[in-house]
Amino acid sequence: MKFIELLRKLGNRQMLVLALFLLSAIKFTYAQVAVDEKGTFLFTGASMDIPGNNKFVFYYGYSPSDNFQALVALPFFKMHKNIQFMPGYMMTKADGNEIFTNLQHHFLPSLLFNFKLSDRLTLTDRNMYFRLERKNAEAVSFYRNRIGLIYHTKLFKKPADLFVHDAMFWSLESGKFTRNRVILGTTVKAFKWLSPQFWYVLQNDTGLLPRHQFYLILTVPLENFGVFNKTNRHP
Repeated sequence: MKFIELLRKLGNRQMLVLALFLLSAIKFTYAQVAVDEKGTFLFTGASMDIPGNNKFVFYYGYSPSDNFQALVALPFFKMHKNIQFMPGYMMTKADGNEIFTNLQHHFLPSLLFNFKLSDRLTLTDRNMYFRLERKNAEAVSFYRNRIGLIYHTKLFKKPADLFVHDAMFWSLESGKFTRNRVILGTTVKAFKWLSPQFWYVLQNDTGLLPRHQFYLILTVPLENFGVFNKTNRHP
């Protein structure tokens, strides 16, 4: 909590300098390692409000680079003004890529913490138990922590979020770090019927070359069209 209070005392410019410093350190670290693997991913789906100021989002994902398809369901339940519970699930199908071979079911129960540092900045931290159930292979489990900063602003006169996250994966079987992902991105509320997201991810897996990944995520906000709004009471 002392760390959070310290961040609250920092101004927006100081926070941006801190974020840029962290990114520079990350970039310097990864610049020492050759990166020649690339991946592209497209996710399309919708979000909706559900009773109790909660939310549900679902997506279909496809990757031409990894021959990868996914169905994703992510309900978000508000437990406290700063805490959400997300019992997420993803089903995947992939062929011809050794990283994803035989992955079938991903169980993603998570606790999300969000702390408003100012009108412009939010500190976020996602704590996840990540279990992979695979066909013809043993299940594996991870603890995943993703910490980040979100900067609330406008792009092209539209509300937007700029964010940086760092996600690490700790194998519960081996007791070792197995993956780190640095994520840079933005979400833009471009239209009433569409909110696009753009991600750049630098992913480092133990024993594999780091990868550049590029994500385009297109979300139709059904809540803007009155889906379940009558049963919600927003503060």
